[in-house]
Amino acid sequence: MKILIIGIIIAVNLILQSTLLQYFKIFDVLPNTGLILVISFAIYNGKNKGAIIGFFVGLLQDIIFGRIIGLNACVYMITGYLVGMINRKVFKENLLIPFTLTAIATVFYESVNLLLIYLLGYRIELLNFFKKMIVTEVFYNSIVSVFIYIYVTKLYQSKYMKKRYY
Repeated sequence: MKILIIGIIIAVNLILQSTLLQYFKIFDVLPNTGLILVISFAIYNGKNKGAIIGFFVGLLQDIIFGRIIGLNACVYMITGYLVGMINRKVFKENLLIPFTLTAIATVFYESVNLLLIYLLGYRIELLNFFKKMIVTEVFYNSIVSVFIYIYVTKLYQSKYMKKRYY
C-alpha cells in the first residue's frame, strides 16, 4: 500500500509541476517539488528506499522535462540516499529539518547541474545562476518544503502508511 500511495503522490506531483505550478513562478523560478518529495520520503524511509524513490522521481522528471536522461535520476538518488542516512538521527516532527535539508539539497542539485552543463560545453552566466539559485530557488524550495513535509508527516501518521499488507 505504501508503494502505491507514494507512486500516486509522485505522479500527481509531476502533473502539478507541469501544469498548475507554472502559475506560481517567482522571478521565473518554480519550486522543485520533486526534490522536496524525495527529501521528505527519505527522512521517513531511510537511505535505501530514499535512493530508490529519488531515482524514480528523477528518471520520470528526466523523461518528461529533461534535456539529459539520467541527470536528475542520479542527483535525486544521491540526495535521497544522503538524506535517508540521517533518518534515525533526527527528530522528524521538527520543521527546521526539511527546511535546512531542502536548502542544502537545492544547492547540491543546482551545483551538479551547473557542473554537468559546463562539462557538456554550454555557456554559463554565473552571476545569473547564483542570483537565481541562491536568492530565489533555495528560499522558495525551503518554504514550500515545510508545507509538503507537513503533508507527508500526516500521511505517515495515517493508518494507510502504518499497516503492512503481506
